[in-house]
Amino acid sequence: MSKCQVCNAENLDLSIRCVSCGSILQESVKALDLFSTIYNLWRLPHSTLRKIVLATHRNYSLLLAGLEGIGLSFLALFMLKAADIYSLQFPRLLITGFVLGIVVFLPGIYFFCILSYLSLRVKRTGATLKGYVSGIIYALHPIAISSVVLIPLEVAVFGSYLFSNNPPPQVINPVSFYFLAFLDLVLAAAAVLMVLRLTRVLFGIRVLAFGMAALFSGVFAVAVEIAKRILLNR
Repeated sequence: MSKCQVCNAENLDLSIRCVSCGSILQESVKALDLFSTIYNLWRLPHSTLRKIVLATHRNYSLLLAGLEGIGLSFLALFMLKAADIYSLQFPRLLITGFVLGIVVFLPGIYFFCILSYLSLRVKRTGATLKGYVSGIIYALHPIAISSVVLIPLEVAVFGSYLFSNNPPPQVINPVSFYFLAFLDLVLAAAAVLMVLRLTRVLFGIRVLAFGMAALFSGVFAVAVEIAKRILLNR
């Protein structure tokens, strides 16, 4: 809680205006710049995440979420070994990855945000649903970086064998495979740490980390099952 300097009323930590007198408690950023915001997330994550949650217009959130959905989609195709099981040719495999990312995994990200907002009772911190959703999406931006940088590299090196066990990509080029896999793990760990930072911004401590991980895993598993049904009925 924070006190209003005008009337001394108690307000939620992330409230913009006083509930009693309407005075401005803290300034909010009108709009976010994508590249400077991502840069500051690595340099000053705590203050930058707070700024994202409080921003009036959260530019590029949908773009980031779309890239994250595509990244998760290609992860699912890799896990499912789609080139083998669903007999997808390489060009069609790439198109499928983009389509599933937008149709299935992008809504899954927003569904996870809404579920976690309700289950964690984020509203009691003063954060709006839109602010919290944008905070999560920006916190997950390492997945977007992976979809823009690493996935094209992996596809360029391994082609359709990235999604196959006949032979698996680690047999074709083990050095490249494990190096790129390591970078993927680093970005995944960075995304997890960013989300934990966001919970610290909202609650003062890193709360319910296991619960959020379980919730995200559950939503991702459901999205993968939906993707499998779409692939079977394509």
